[in-house]
This record gives sequence, structure tokens and C-alpha cells, in this order.
Amino acid sequence: MRHSITRLLKPILLCYGLAGIPALRAAEQPTMERGEPFHLKQAALEVLQTKCNVCHKKKNPRRVFTLDNMSDLAPRIYKQVFVKQRMPKGKETQLTREEYNTLEKWLLTENLL
Repeated sequence: MRHSITRLLKPILLCYGLAGIPALRAAEQPTMERGEPFHLKQAALEVLQTKCNVCHKKKNPRRVFTLDNMSDLAPRIYKQVFVKQRMPKGKETQLTREEYNTLEKWLLTENLL
């Protein structure tokens, strides 16, 4: 009787153990909320809000950068800021070297550079 209970419990315990493996792997991987990429994203958002959203709010309200949409818009940000060097417009909104570096580091986390 004891062997039959053990035989029944082994597969059940094995399944519970295997079910926990993905959770353990996820806990090992850095997430945007806890790691350096999240801090870079926050810093990049500050640049986008102070240098880009000012104009975008007036001319194109649907193109205002937020934490939720900036990853989706990252390829366009890269193209406009680094490739075409067309944004931001105006002398008063030009990016400093530090702001360029912040955006560049964030774009690296988005796998664009």
C-alpha cells in the first residue's frame, strides 16, 4: 500500500516541480521594472517629454511620447533623431550631448543600435 501511494505521488510532485521552473527562470531574468533598462527608459522619457512633447502636443497630439508607447515608436525616434537628424526642431529644443547619450543608451536596450 505504501509503495502505491509513493507511485501516485511521484508524478504529481514531479509535475508541480516542473511547473515552477518557468517561474524561476523569469525571476532570474532582469525585468524592465527592476533593472537598468527601466531606468534608461525613464531617463529617455524625460528627454522626450522636455524636448519633444512640447512641440508634439501643439502640432500632433497623437504623437506625444509616453512610457506606454515609446518602445513602439523607438524605430521612428531613432530615424528622426540619429539618422535624419531632423528632430527636435528649433534652437531652443536642441538636445545636449548628455540627452543624445541617454536616448542612444535607451535605444540600445530596444535593440535598435
